[in-house]
Amino acid sequence: MNEQERKTEEARFADLIKKAERSGRPAFTDFLDPDAQRRFAGLAARAGLETQAFGGSDTYERAVMGAFLPGCLEDEDPIVKVRLSWDGRYATVTHRDVLGAYLGQGFDRSTLGDIRVKDDSAYLVLLPAMASYTLSNLTSIGRATVRAEEYYGDLPDVEVGKKSVVNISSLRLDAVLAQTLHLSRAKAQEVVKSGLVRLNWAENDHTDAQIGSGDMISVRGHGRIKIHEIQGESRKGRLFIEVETFLRP
Repeated sequence: MNEQERKTEEARFADLIKKAERSGRPAFTDFLDPDAQRRFAGLAARAGLETQAFGGSDTYERAVMGAFLPGCLEDEDPIVKVRLSWDGRYATVTHRDVLGAYLGQGFDRSTLGDIRVKDDSAYLVLLPAMASYTLSNLTSIGRATVRAEEYYGDLPDVEVGKKSVVNISSLRLDAVLAQTLHLSRAKAQEVVKSGLVRLNWAENDHTDAQIGSGDMISVRGHGRIKIHEIQGESRKGRLFIEVETFLRP
């Protein structure tokens, strides 16, 4: 996100907060990533408002944020869960396939929350208007014919990636990417400088940004890397870190 996009987003947040202040009723965002959720909550708190996140599960990543005067959150849910089912004997559907099919309807990513895929079903968290359209119009994903229905249960657990311990020269962002994505150091630096990397959901183009335990790195076109633990240092001064990778095939 560049500076102009950040200003536009903050102006939109400010308008929603003012709406909640003036009307006395909750105002809701579209789906936000965790970094934007924190920034929205901070702006609302400075205006004396409370906030609540609606992500569809206890382990959500993307969520709709509601801002409201203290004690004025009504019993309303600004999200809808939808289950897509298909016959796994004839087709395999991945998270990427589901996202592509949804965006292929012409919708913006901000109208969609988390996607969970398990067995022969996918579970989507959507804004109500988008859920209504999806229930009526999303009938296929690739070669798979799908059935869409509103879903009221718990979402499946978060996807589990591949865990490993890697040996790196430093905790610089470019060094971590080079090792985990199997790139040269120069190529890793090029990826970072090209604006393709998000560190903890915020765009980061600094090759020397320091990485720590709990950090999440997203690389467009490659996937995601979660840093679990900095385990120690070798005799030669190299570092061992435990990572979990969610890389695209």
